[in-house]
Amino acid sequence: MSDIKVLHANKVHKEFIIHANRIINNTNETEQTKGLELNIDKDYFCDKPKFKCLIAEIDNKPVGMILYSYFYWANDGEVLWISQMFVEQEYRKCGVFFKLIEKLREENEDIKIVSCATGDENKRMQKILKYYGGHEINLKFYYKKV
Repeated sequence: MSDIKVLHANKVHKEFIIHANRIINNTNETEQTKGLELNIDKDYFCDKPKFKCLIAEIDNKPVGMILYSYFYWANDGEVLWISQMFVEQEYRKCGVFFKLIEKLREENEDIKIVSCATGDENKRMQKILKYYGGHEINLKFYYKKV
């Protein structure tokens, strides 16, 4: 296996990010929308990005990503919110995810709380989150499009 390089996403990674989002939504049995596809340029490839995205590459080919942002939780302070984590199936168990997490930690060493949500159906991600010390909390998430 060639070296895994982790970098911040740039425009050449746009289609990969959209592709990963589709697979994640399918795995979580989440509604497929074109929100990311329609908004990625104004939300990420802009002067003031609304989120960050790390990409793992092998031989200059994107094979994994973590998409994240920050919010403030009154009880805990600043929280790093992992919106999406993805590794192409053929590159799983090759260290890609570990490299992405290592870079995420390196760039966010002052963050004390990391939060993530996953679908009930996504047992693989639940196992990974538990491996990293995550625990399920008894909150329900609601959202409303306005």
